Amino acid sequence: MFYLSWIVLTGTGILASIAVFLWALRSGQFADQGRARYLPLWETDSPSPASKSPKLSGAAYVFLLILGVGVIAMLSPVILILLRIKG
Repeated sequence: MFYLSWIVLTGTGILASIAVFLWALRSGQFADQGRARYLPLWETDSPSPASKSPKLSGAAYVFLLILGVGVIAMLSPVILILLRIKG
């Protein structure tokens, strides 16, 4: 039973990484490698932090939701073990 949870966690991670990789291929994230090579070297005028809007986009909220679910999933075994030890 102990190994089943690790197998599920590993399988879920592998499936999620494959899904993200396929999404990147379909959306053209790897299409212009020549330009991407020089992006860190370009000097751009970045707006000052005070003028930037503090609103989060919809993608940021989805990311925070996924991050929160992941943290809860990782902490839940520890919490369950601690509750079992005390009980």
